[in-house]
Amino acid sequence: MNKIIILVMLVLSCMACEDNRPTLTRAGIVSEDIVKEKMKFPDEVEFNGDYRGSEISENEFDVMQKFTAKNDFGVKSNYVYKIHMVYIQGEWTDKNNWSYSNLIIENSSTGEQHRY
Repeated sequence: MNKIIILVMLVLSCMACEDNRPTLTRAGIVSEDIVKEKMKFPDEVEFNGDYRGSEISENEFDVMQKFTAKNDFGVKSNYVYKIHMVYIQGEWTDKNNWSYSNLIIENSSTGEQHRY
């Protein structure tokens, strides 16, 4: 009986680990917080939720997404961003458990780019 309980606990813990696995969608969700921080009016950023990109490795992703936000003059504009995300460890929802590089935010109308 004890062996069955231990086996069930092991299976459940493995399932919980699998649920915390990073994915392109999860990298996209976390990247939204990073992009918002770079914008002049972060509370007014609206993402379209369509994460594009690729899985480079098990923990590494290139994410692209379109969004709208107010520019420096307070005028709503269309943007697109691309970012390289790397999952380190821990709960995937915590942005501190990710690192990023090569963030490019481009104004779709003017082509102006900002690199971080």
